[in-house]
Amino acid sequence: MKPLLFGLLFILSASLNATSLVEGIIYFKDGKTLEFKDKNRIRIPRKNKEVKAFYDAFASNKQKETFLRENIDSLICWHARTPEHKRKFIPATGVGWCWIYFETPYILACVYAGKGYGISSNGGIEIYKRRGIFSSSKTAYYLRKSGDTSYYSPGKMKSACGKTFLERLCRFVSDDTALCEQIRHSSTWRDKTIAMLKAYQPDSNP
Repeated sequence: MKPLLFGLLFILSASLNATSLVEGIIYFKDGKTLEFKDKNRIRIPRKNKEVKAFYDAFASNKQKETFLRENIDSLICWHARTPEHKRKFIPATGVGWCWIYFETPYILACVYAGKGYGISSNGGIEIYKRRGIFSSSKTAYYLRKSGDTSYYSPGKMKSACGKTFLERLCRFVSDDTALCEQIRHSSTWRDKTIAMLKAYQPDSNP
């Protein structure tokens, strides 16, 4: 398994001690919150797994508690060394646990990684990906417009865009004609092209 570097945020390396056992806050759907910091930790979940938290996480007699995914709205997580860099994760319906790349009043963009996520000591996000001879683990972008409940994937998480990827994005934001044209003529990497969606504003909301 190798980490997939996500260039738009922080370029990570193994020396930065990325970990999936982090400090954080669980936000429940009923409005309650539960924070884990200092000696306590949350393990960033992957796929459709439950959330595991550890009390006195580095002790031999640590205690584990499991929280059902369906009761959780979101997680806000950070590396203990850089609490100012917080990362949000959600249990996306029909997809699995995703890291929120960005969200605006009109659109949300996230990344799904089947092998999971880590947070580096510098606060950067690390996307894990297994690369095999015959197969590799899934990493993909997912988008959701405000008011929608389902997620749309324009394609895998990789460097090159390609015409198919650009057309899929353009169709998804076809109600913003100016942005659609900008995307159609984009010649940058996929992560930066996805970031262009921050400007998305439906034509009916000028």
